[in-house]
Amino acid sequence: VILPEYQELMEAFGYSALTESDPEAALATIVRTPEIKVLVTDLKMAKMDGIGLIDAVRANVAPDRNIQFIVVSGDAARRSLLDDPDIPVLLKPLDLDAFLSAIRKAMADAQ
Repeated sequence: VILPEYQELMEAFGYSALTESDPEAALATIVRTPEIKVLVTDLKMAKMDGIGLIDAVRANVAPDRNIQFIVVSGDAARRSLLDDPDIPVLLKPLDLDAFLSAIRKAMADAQ
């Protein structure tokens, strides 16, 4: 599981981060935690893929929360499944500079 590494990286750069390994739990956390501004999700997950999670967040969270999304994927072919050009898709293994740049931009856009 790489989630703890993402959390440690974000916290090392001054961001608060929560992790959920289950997309349904992630959705519940996002819905009940108004401070969440950015969702980083993988495209391929059990139960619900990243696109489904993004759609569920959009359906269950008021638009004025302005949650930003970042997608990571180990499968370059799957990135074409995401039809929103405003959502960055980062390929694994992650380039740390690109990841942090995407986080900074998403946080700025969430304001």
